[in-house]
Amino acid sequence: MTLKTHLILTALLTSPAIARGSGEVVTSHQIDHLLNNPDRSISRTNQDFIGNIMIPGIPTSASQTVTNIVTVGNRSAFDSPSSDKSQYNLFNRTPDHLLRDLSPDRPDATESPFTVDAGRYQIEASLFDYRRDSGAETFTYGQINLKAGLTHNIDLQAVIDLRTEAAGDWTTFGDLTLRLKYNIWGNDGGDTALALMPYVTAPTRSAEWEGGIIIPWATQLTDDVSLGLQGQFDIVHDGDDYETQFLFTAVIGYPIIGNLGGYTEYIGIIAEDRYESYYSGGLTYQIDEDLILDTGVQIGLNSDSADFGLFSGFTKRF
Repeated sequence: MTLKTHLILTALLTSPAIARGSGEVVTSHQIDHLLNNPDRSISRTNQDFIGNIMIPGIPTSASQTVTNIVTVGNRSAFDSPSSDKSQYNLFNRTPDHLLRDLSPDRPDATESPFTVDAGRYQIEASLFDYRRDSGAETFTYGQINLKAGLTHNIDLQAVIDLRTEAAGDWTTFGDLTLRLKYNIWGNDGGDTALALMPYVTAPTRSAEWEGGIIIPWATQLTDDVSLGLQGQFDIVHDGDDYETQFLFTAVIGYPIIGNLGGYTEYIGIIAEDRYESYYSGGLTYQIDEDLILDTGVQIGLNSDSADFGLFSGFTKRF
């Protein structure tokens, strides 16, 4: 080691600016070992010797990840300008240390603008869903949403009801809905996030095709409280003819205690001959980073709305 290099490193070691990611100070012996062993270059990522060293005035390697944690929606996003996840796809899955925090589309009606990471799979299921409208009751068991991450900002979803009972009649395997979510911005960092989600419903049980587009947006109001907004344009069949509907929602998510969180939501549906208005609220409980349990209610606020709904389910990532 040259005298000049030794003096520079000695000066750096007297400053608190050099530390491991864990906060442990790097010693001069470790610096000497690095300089005498070129294969232990500081520019390597996931360094197993000294971690990611931050030295003022010396830029980190372009392959290193410098993160600025920003909470968006109902999960923590990472503002990582130097990390590039575009190389991952359905057949080259995103590694564990680059996964986003779990952000389900359920249980609220407002969809999440965040996609499933590339090469990863997710199941969102309603174990039990009860609806009552003017005395008529509907029970749905196993409304399943299967998701697959196609790229770093696109996922494919398949939604189907496994078993439904209405007016004493049972239906097994209802209509199949296919949805494609494309995150425009905010998937891995930023103050807001926006996505486009076109969908089509195939008449596997009914007689007509339906479809539309969903546009979810999310932001962070405080460190703990998030806001989600959604607009949705639908083309539906009322039994006689097609009509257009516009659905809009606003939801606020907040922590309660520990891993228990809650949400409060307003839902409005504008159709050609009616306006439906709903309040929805519920709870979520995160078991671990890949599993969330949930439950909620939906209450009609005017005469055009269904009276009451009660549901519970889970989200699991693989």
